[in-house]
Amino acid sequence: MYNQNLNVMYDFGQIDVKVIENFEQNNGTTFPSTYKKLITSHNGVQFIENSFEYTDSDKDIGESSIAFCSFGEVTGSDYIENFQDHDIYGHDGVVVFGLNGCGDYIGFDYRSNVNNPKVVLMFHDQYIKDQYGQPKLKLLEVSNSFDDFLNSLR
Repeated sequence: MYNQNLNVMYDFGQIDVKVIENFEQNNGTTFPSTYKKLITSHNGVQFIENSFEYTDSDKDIGESSIAFCSFGEVTGSDYIENFQDHDIYGHDGVVVFGLNGCGDYIGFDYRSNVNNPKVVLMFHDQYIKDQYGQPKLKLLEVSNSFDDFLNSLR
């Protein structure tokens, strides 16, 4: 379970869980229950504790922030539907649920575990080559689960 002492700076109110379930059905995915519970109470949440650390591919520690995407087109919010298509450069099995101030994506990576996805940081302007030599957006693992991710926010 995650630390529930995170302080909400702002959100866009509550939403019906059916809105999230509709997105899941349309995108062939199932969100972690903690995520669904959080977003139904705080759609598009921005916590005061919005920073997290990650380890880059060269073993350097980096820091990022997160603003959660919203469900439904809410003025002043990043609509989750707008961040799911990354052309040929995206990764199948990664569902974006937040952004940082640089325009990078924070997402669920379902590729290794569809029931408990890892949280990843996907850079919008850095590329790696996949197993076929094709360019893909650079991905870094941030945490093993959504609960761990929430616990890492400071």
